[in-house]
Amino acid sequence: MIFTSPSRQRAVATARGLTALGVGCAIGFVARGASASTGASLPAHADVEGAPAPVAEIRSPGGARRTAPWTDLSRTPLEPGRYELRVKLVTPAPGGAIVVPPCAGRGSVRVDGKEVEALAGPLVVGVTSGPHSVDVVLEVSDYERRIACGEPVRTGAIRRTIEGLGVLTFDSPRGARGSGKAVVYLPPGSDATRPRPLLVGLHPWNGSPWTYAAYAELLAEARARDVVLLMPSGLGNSLYTGDAEREALRAIDAMLRVVWIDPRAISLWGASMGGAGATTIAFHHPDRFASVTSFFGDSRYDLSTYVRAILPSPAAAHAVNALDVVENARHLPVWLVHGEEDRTSPIRQSEMLADAMRARGFAVRFDRAAGFGHSGALVAKYASEVVDVAASSRLPLEVRRVTYRSVRSEDVGAYGVSIVRATPMGDAFVDVERRDDGVHLVACSGVRSIGLRAGALGAAPDRPPRIVSDDALCSVPAEWEPAP
Repeated sequence: MIFTSPSRQRAVATARGLTALGVGCAIGFVARGASASTGASLPAHADVEGAPAPVAEIRSPGGARRTAPWTDLSRTPLEPGRYELRVKLVTPAPGGAIVVPPCAGRGSVRVDGKEVEALAGPLVVGVTSGPHSVDVVLEVSDYERRIACGEPVRTGAIRRTIEGLGVLTFDSPRGARGSGKAVVYLPPGSDATRPRPLLVGLHPWNGSPWTYAAYAELLAEARARDVVLLMPSGLGNSLYTGDAEREALRAIDAMLRVVWIDPRAISLWGASMGGAGATTIAFHHPDRFASVTSFFGDSRYDLSTYVRAILPSPAAAHAVNALDVVENARHLPVWLVHGEEDRTSPIRQSEMLADAMRARGFAVRFDRAAGFGHSGALVAKYASEVVDVAASSRLPLEVRRVTYRSVRSEDVGAYGVSIVRATPMGDAFVDVERRDDGVHLVACSGVRSIGLRAGALGAAPDRPPRIVSDDALCSVPAEWEPAP
């Protein structure tokens, strides 16, 4: 049976003849004094603690079965099509279970010849002791061209835990569209006595919050480095505009309320639509992220392509083009990965952003991948290193210069420098730098006034330095806010 509500478990078990296991009530795990009143919860879920399947049998369309080590599955290129995966295991004791992991393109699942309701996420099925067979139908896409499963099929003792893959729930005004939920990976054995880094993954076009849960390379390194993973919903094929951007930020805020996360160690990444979304969101909110990684994401949308249905005008694209707010990435390390053979999002998209950052002296790494196109295999190649970057990245303790371009009315500053826009429409820009003789307004446009939070730019909160305007065009009011 699949572990859903107790009443649904009994119904499924009766109908399909699978052994019923009691699961109890969901247990919300909250840290640092958070409670249900916060509107966020990471409930316990069923998991299996036991031996992984070492090998699997694979049958290609119209082909014969062949046996391969499980660890070879994600590394073996395959032609797109429907494949059958068979795993044989032995459950050592009564009251055990089998867990089938999330896999890219996972379709029907059968345990001992009985079909299992293939809900999203890990499928936990109660079984008797003895030998068992698991059959999984997989649609290998042109994007993946491999069998991608987050972890091996396992059998063993059932347990309830918040570790591993679970679902974070939180308040969201767009709940009818499937928002208010995000996939979380809390590494087993994670040290709950200290704050941990958080890596937020934005899914690609036609993906879901479960997309990256099928990347074994990502989960394995998160376990090794004790990095918590958060995978919010893009609310469909949204290009992470509007509601989808706000949904990602709400998920991060909710995660901070239920798990002890280091707020200086939150990194953002994604592939394709998610890669573009990662740079867009991080550049709009640069003081929230320690690093950002984009796999073959657009940096300036081409409105002659499919995006026109979502971005109907140059103004709509300008609101989400990362290249148009590149000034905001002064203190944000950026890593771009792009296949040289990409025909969906040409490599020029990453070249433009890398060139713009280098021209400004900003930190950017750009990996050109020879022989790769728009490919999940390229993501898998670098996935463990994305986790490593997140494990070691931290927001700077002090920034002495802030450049910030606002292209939307809701974007009003970063790093303790805030603006009041002159008008709701158009761009607003500010360049503020602290020097030995005071804080200099280097440049500004489209702003009515500038505010400096106490302690911003590394200034002593109780002795704010004087403010000097270097630009005759930047003669707007500017003042320090009172120290709290």
